[in-house]
Amino acid sequence: MNDSAMERKIFSSGYALSIPGKSKNVNEDFVIFYEKEPEGTVGASNLYVLTDGLTGSWHPEISARFAAKKILHDYFKSHEFVEANKLALAIRNASNEIQAYSLAQGKKMGSVVVSIAITEGKAVIGTIGDSRVYIVRNGKVYQITEDQKSDQAEEVAPHESHHVPETRAIGLEKDIVVDIYDGIDIHPNDVILLASDGIISYIGKDEILAASQADTPKEIAEALIENGAKQEHNSDLSVIAIKIYDENGILTVVRQPGTLPEDTDLNKETHELDLIKRSRPRQKPAEGTVPGGKRRLGKWPVLALLAAFAAVGIYLFASGQKGGGIFGPRYTATPTVDPVLATMAVIQQTSRAEENIRLSMTPTATLEPSATVAPTDVPAFIDIDNPTVGALTATPGAPEVDTTAEVATATPTAVLTPMTPTPIPVDKGPITSEIDQREMVYVIPGAFTLGSDIQKDGLANAYEELPQLEVYLDGYWIDKTEVTNADFLKCVQAGSCLGSTYMNLYNPDDAELPATYVSVVEAEKYCEWAGKRLPTEIEWEKAARGHDGRIYPWGDEQPSQDNRLANFPGFKDKVTNQSDGIFKVGSLPDGASPYGALDMAGNVWEWTSTPFLTDYYQTLADNAPEGTDIIRNPKDPDITANNVIRGGSAADTELSNYLAYLRSTNRSYVNMISSFYIGFRCILPDTEP
Repeated sequence: MNDSAMERKIFSSGYALSIPGKSKNVNEDFVIFYEKEPEGTVGASNLYVLTDGLTGSWHPEISARFAAKKILHDYFKSHEFVEANKLALAIRNASNEIQAYSLAQGKKMGSVVVSIAITEGKAVIGTIGDSRVYIVRNGKVYQITEDQKSDQAEEVAPHESHHVPETRAIGLEKDIVVDIYDGIDIHPNDVILLASDGIISYIGKDEILAASQADTPKEIAEALIENGAKQEHNSDLSVIAIKIYDENGILTVVRQPGTLPEDTDLNKETHELDLIKRSRPRQKPAEGTVPGGKRRLGKWPVLALLAAFAAVGIYLFASGQKGGGIFGPRYTATPTVDPVLATMAVIQQTSRAEENIRLSMTPTATLEPSATVAPTDVPAFIDIDNPTVGALTATPGAPEVDTTAEVATATPTAVLTPMTPTPIPVDKGPITSEIDQREMVYVIPGAFTLGSDIQKDGLANAYEELPQLEVYLDGYWIDKTEVTNADFLKCVQAGSCLGSTYMNLYNPDDAELPATYVSVVEAEKYCEWAGKRLPTEIEWEKAARGHDGRIYPWGDEQPSQDNRLANFPGFKDKVTNQSDGIFKVGSLPDGASPYGALDMAGNVWEWTSTPFLTDYYQTLADNAPEGTDIIRNPKDPDITANNVIRGGSAADTELSNYLAYLRSTNRSYVNMISSFYIGFRCILPDTEP
């Protein structure tokens, strides 16, 4: 057969997006993929997985995250030669672990799964539940999978209601049988879609065909999510768009390999989700929040109009001048597709600091692949114009469990002083601090732009980094690099600091590494001993980005393997041969800030003195005296909360979102006392005019 899979090289390139329902605090969907395939390699596969936790079950977001990551890991770890068996066993393994864990907890957990493996011109689909796979070919839309529910398959019309009262899911029974669709031929220019039940509610044939005309998988996925986001959707919206290319077409594609397969367990996912939920409260912007541009402070003559548009976006008005515009839902659109809003810095704890007790799982018995794989014949496509109808069976979903929790909020009062004339700033240059003998660079007094411009920065967090404000700060010096182990040892030997048992203070090989496993309290003690203090998050941001609103310390260029701007997850420095973890301070001078501070993006996060408050910038704006154009020397909010960390790190757990975290405007915090990936630096206020 001239067009056989073995004679033609077929390549896939995918992109995934997921956003939570408008009334939900947590996304119960998860999307992940990995494209292992080196061009033309026989036997290499690409795998795409979409999971949807059962609403009403215990922590559906955790079961969805775990299932997707576990399936990805076990699929690529498997030594099974039959693709269908490999995929089915990976799904079953994830199901058995969820089931064992939920029994130990005395709770019901479950997740819908749809996944597709693509290799050598063939596709294999493994599915349990009601998420769907579509193929768009030659202007026609085919539904490949059948919804595993009690209804019969029906034609999908645009915007039809999609409600599945009963659906199968992994985690609800032991050794669940996975539905396998094997031996599906794929062709260049095919578009394959994995869609959650939420997005299915808002797309039909017309929307799928229109979106599939886009050039790239990213544009296809964005178009479909955008369509659903226009609705008053209460369901999570998730889609993975895959486009198929021949060996010539693939050369024009900028491919995104996705997320490296990594083993996980449910305790780890529970821990990380707890950090995310605590650190990133999903709140709507307060009334008067400006979604883009800069805000001229004062009372607003159009509050009624703003309230009317609150459901669809918030407009910027400044003395009658409009800036910014409507902003829509925040997409989770990162190259490695972590869908939890791309807004939280999940800090990696190393094995030395890990104190969580992991659940002892009963090993899954060896499975017979033949018992898992069902059906293996090439399936007939379901033409949406002429749908194939067949009776399906389903098992009841998990019982509803109340998982709501109260969230306390605090309203700080920002301390502001009237703007007074200031002399022309003078750059006083670097100094060496007296006690700890550290080099410090000078941040000249003056105004700078605080916060993000979402029109310029597509990774900006509209809930936390807006409105943009003009802020004046007096001059100060800041440590050129993070405090090192050698520096911190001096404080310990002076009796002013306590060293953690996890720190390598006495190893000369680690002397120039940033001091980590330091709590914010110990960081404050060090700075006090050295005659300095921790920077506020606003002081940190100005030192990192200067006055011109740049995205990263060095400018707007994203860091990559081809430049030496930041140590991010997976970065390998071709000059020093450093890789995989924390570098010595000052290793990447090309990433210097406008004032000469180094390592303010990547390597390790840095403590600030500021307690985390989601709408801190809005609070500053609301409490500014009427008619004030520039806020002068704002103080930290008077609340009790975890301290803000800034700058991102090289932790592997941040691989999905490192470009967002490395931005100088990114605001994060964590519920942990210390971490292998959190350090600090100090500032010295300039007390002389």
